[in-house]
Amino acid sequence: METAQLYQGLTFLAYSTGIIVILVGVMLVKVLFDVSKLTRNIDETTTIVKTELEPTLKNLNKSVEIVSGMIIKADAGVQKVKEFISKTPLKLFGQLSKLTGKAAKGFFGGLCSAFKYFAKK
Repeated sequence: METAQLYQGLTFLAYSTGIIVILVGVMLVKVLFDVSKLTRNIDETTTIVKTELEPTLKNLNKSVEIVSGMIIKADAGVQKVKEFISKTPLKLFGQLSKLTGKAAKGFFGGLCSAFKYFAKK
């Protein structure tokens, strides 16, 4: 009787193992199908992005070149103005503002000292 029960248990184990192997195989086929579908979608997406991105990058490069040229021209203009101001008497006004700033600072400093001195008495 023990042998019959052993054979019955082994038969059940064999059937259940077969069913599990079949289920795992079906799931593996489904996963492989989904992965192949995903790779096709990724390939299509990268193709679309590539075709759309190339003209955009060309336009961006042209825009950068135009802006760069404008910056170079503006910088040259600023240099010309600086040179013109350094050659004219207008440069004295720049130095005059430095002098008046120092004089005003000294004046207000002295005024504050006087107020402090008279406030103590």
